[in-house]
Amino acid sequence: MKNILTTQQLRDKHNPDSILQGIESFYEENLDKLISILSHSNSPLITYSSNLQISFLETNQKQDELISEAASLLKDTLYFMMLSKKERTNTTRKMRTYYSEVLKNQLTRVKLLLDDPEVGAPKHSTDPSSNHKGMQQVRSILSIIKKSLAIESEYRENLTRIGYLTGLQVSMGYFFLFLKKIGMTQKDQISLVQHIFDEFKVDWEEVDRENIKVSIQQPALDYYRSMQNESQRISGVLFSSVLDDSTLSNLVDQAMLLSKRIRRF
Repeated sequence: MKNILTTQQLRDKHNPDSILQGIESFYEENLDKLISILSHSNSPLITYSSNLQISFLETNQKQDELISEAASLLKDTLYFMMLSKKERTNTTRKMRTYYSEVLKNQLTRVKLLLDDPEVGAPKHSTDPSSNHKGMQQVRSILSIIKKSLAIESEYRENLTRIGYLTGLQVSMGYFFLFLKKIGMTQKDQISLVQHIFDEFKVDWEEVDRENIKVSIQQPALDYYRSMQNESQRISGVLFSSVLDDSTLSNLVDQAMLLSKRIRRF
């Protein structure tokens, strides 16, 4: 049988942790600069935070909270903004390749176990019956895991082609949704992103306002909506009448966590 690499072996092969740790360190090192940009007097965000329906005494506190929340939604984006176009493309490709191989190998392992109903309880010619309740539960759990892995594999097969803007597009969906929730106009959203990109000297070619809308904002919101729809699908598809509520709930939570991590890139 062909050697199926473990997840640890795939991690050693692709070294995704170097990128994940890079995202954390980039964010810590540049958070003050990002907050300074978001809270600058020329930042459209200041106008909206000061217009919140709060008392004068609470204004500064609420404004700081709003700016901090906006900054937190740009953690992955900050990392991609500081990379060159080539590095952004390679980063997205590397992480997608890693997760695709993880899904493929884990799905193969689960299928191998499910394909053999006699694992842990082989039949005997003179006594073919078996009532291995433990393995029955294991098989029910593996069936749920198989479904979640299959959903993620299907999602990845339908992803658009990787480009040097993909990392920015995927990572900014929640940020644009946040801006929309606080009532920021389309014009101010574009101005804010343009200001952030200029201050961090983002390596890209689409420099005018309309291109920010078409190349960043619209694809980012499309990715966000797609992920939200798939999340709802996951919670609806993963069902079992055999498993207890606590176990099933945990399996759904883990499937959602897997989805969130994989679809981060």
